[in-house]
Amino acid sequence: MMLSILNIMEHKSVGNNLKEIRSKLGMTQAVLAEQVGVARVSIIAIENGRFIPTIETALRISQALNVPIEKIFWLQENNK
Repeated sequence: MMLSILNIMEHKSVGNNLKEIRSKLGMTQAVLAEQVGVARVSIIAIENGRFIPTIETALRISQALNVPIEKIFWLQENNK
């Protein structure tokens, strides 16, 4: 079963609207990072798609923004 999940995940990546949502709410990266408990560079990396947050961090981001997690993050097909 685990192998099947890993094979599926090889063809997926995580997209996000974090920057758009955060900006629309008037929240800075620094404030969000502080509320979530991560470094500002982590928020930058997530927004730019260079880092996929852990589920715990994603849930904390969702809580800090008061936005459902599925509105911020989603699975998308890799273009390989």
